[in-house]
Amino acid sequence: LSSQLQYIFAVSRFAHYLKAMMRDKVGSFMSRKEAEMFLNKWISQYVLENDVAPASQKAKYPLREARVDVAEIPGKPGCYRAVAFLRPHFQLDELSVSLRLVADLPPPAK
Repeated sequence: LSSQLQYIFAVSRFAHYLKAMMRDKVGSFMSRKEAEMFLNKWISQYVLENDVAPASQKAKYPLREARVDVAEIPGKPGCYRAVAFLRPHFQLDELSVSLRLVADLPPPAK
């Protein structure tokens, strides 16, 4: 477990930012699709698809792949759930590590 701690920290940081950004968007009347596009555009700035890039580039762009799916929460109009799929560049024992994060996004202000 301790060897996976770096991945837990990375996912926690992305989760924190994701929720903070959506909290700041409360009251903007953003649709599900707009929220998904906004979050995917944001997370794409941390993605580098080049596996042979130098370590300095991989440190600057820590994700190999990233995607955020946003869905409405049934029975809660205006509330969304974001599912982020993250794959960091760094690998553990030559096995690729993929992480999935689920977060409920705050509803719009009333």
